[in-house]
Amino acid sequence: MPSILIVDDEAIFRRGLRKIIESSSGSWQVAGEAKDGYEALEMVENLKPDVLLTDIRMPKMDGLQLIQIAKERYPKLLVIVLSGFDEFTYLQQSLRHGVRDYLMKPVEREELFKTLGKLEAELAVKPQPTTELYTDEPADARMIRQHVSEHLVAGLLKGYVNESDLALLSRIGVTFQEPSFACMIIKLDKDTLDQERYDKADPSLFQLYIQQIVQELLDQRAKGFSFILSETEVVALVNLADRPQAGDPLFELSETIRRRMISLSRLTVTIGLGRTVGCIKQIPQSFQEAKIAQLHRLIVGGDRVISYERIKESNAELPWSSLLELPLELLESSIREGKPEQTKQYAAAFITGLCSQAKSPEVIHQQICKLLIHGYEEAEKLRITQNWLGERTIQAVLLEICSLNSRTELIDCCCGYLGKLAECTADGQRKAEQDPIDKVIRYVNQHYQEPLSLTQVAEQVYLNPAYLSTLFKQRTGTSLVEYWTDLRINDAKKRLASSNEKVTIIAESTGFGNIRHFNRVFKSVTGLAPNDYREQARSVRL
Repeated sequence: MPSILIVDDEAIFRRGLRKIIESSSGSWQVAGEAKDGYEALEMVENLKPDVLLTDIRMPKMDGLQLIQIAKERYPKLLVIVLSGFDEFTYLQQSLRHGVRDYLMKPVEREELFKTLGKLEAELAVKPQPTTELYTDEPADARMIRQHVSEHLVAGLLKGYVNESDLALLSRIGVTFQEPSFACMIIKLDKDTLDQERYDKADPSLFQLYIQQIVQELLDQRAKGFSFILSETEVVALVNLADRPQAGDPLFELSETIRRRMISLSRLTVTIGLGRTVGCIKQIPQSFQEAKIAQLHRLIVGGDRVISYERIKESNAELPWSSLLELPLELLESSIREGKPEQTKQYAAAFITGLCSQAKSPEVIHQQICKLLIHGYEEAEKLRITQNWLGERTIQAVLLEICSLNSRTELIDCCCGYLGKLAECTADGQRKAEQDPIDKVIRYVNQHYQEPLSLTQVAEQVYLNPAYLSTLFKQRTGTSLVEYWTDLRINDAKKRLASSNEKVTIIAESTGFGNIRHFNRVFKSVTGLAPNDYREQARSVRL
């Protein structure tokens, strides 16, 4: 009796397909149902079906990725593709992987029966014990393990994979046993590479070479996994025993990678380094921070390690108000409050003042790029980047800014982008009224300088404090108290570095109840007492 495995992320479609197949005149047996590609791979191995019937669009691992890996592992497995997306590109790709038929959703009973009849006849003409389909070892088992590992780790970076999915990684030899994680993004400095050398080689070979060097050093000096995420990016997820401060072993590992690339190949790379996080669910946060760090290449140049933690500390030490009469806080506030016209006025005044006082065009571009990167970071947190930039990337926007040398053009361009950001922020705030966590984040961002309690915040969204605390941790990977404490500490760091305010006043104005509590929390987060931090920040500037 031929068997079939159904793969679809929607339970209603799986049940419907099972019912149709079991009612057919043939002798088909539904071996099982899987909700995504990862579950399907495990079920294929355990159940050994004759046919795989899979949807194309699914979370985590899509149907095309599933087919590619399954066919590499089991070349004789028969595959049928389902899709609600009538796109020729999907048909092309699926046929390239040896798919026998392509059916559109909603599946018509007669069409499915016709396809199953053909496959049943094919299996009957060339009878093969089911186990024979699964006796062939892959041509390169290591490559297949790499495929599966890449899909799973990419899911970790984007928050699609949870701790229960790590069992599959462990089975294929990729383990994350330590409690802390950090992300690196390594990019080739293409602009410093001889163009003839680059043109003569397949660009993907450069990425493969970088990935191999990174993985070799990870194996020697740390624990982690690296892979090629895109045509321009290699990503490394590093597993750490503890959470070192910025500039500790993780930064040194990144520097070693950078130097090794130069010594072995005369290639230079820029490495964006996210902060170390303490659990699986916070990995996307470190990944996003590594992306932000990479953006600063336009400001500080390439062939270096750019640490997100150091960027934040450096920015905290830059007293914007000393550069301009107009405090930058007014511009940032107008964006946060979703006021497009006011934002444009402040942006024009900011750029006018910057152009009048800056000593070089580079300084002007750097400061504007910092402002836009900050805006991008906030847009990512609010999930409005797509509405703000459309099909453009933030990299393209920064390059556009750096190409302008007219004050009028700079003002028009920046007012356009920042005004649109404020407009999208306002839209996002209106939509956030329906999402309690978004509303809580917005409320805390506006009131963290005041005394706060879980009960007080929970009242804003009409939720039980304990339930809100649990929900917030699930959605963000951090507790609500930790979230507003980070806001307060970051504000305090800026004030300590850029003003002569008394520590007592800073403690009170950033929401801490008393100076003793402030001192204790500040030292636990930064490793320094407030006065020591102020001295260190000022010595760095000097």
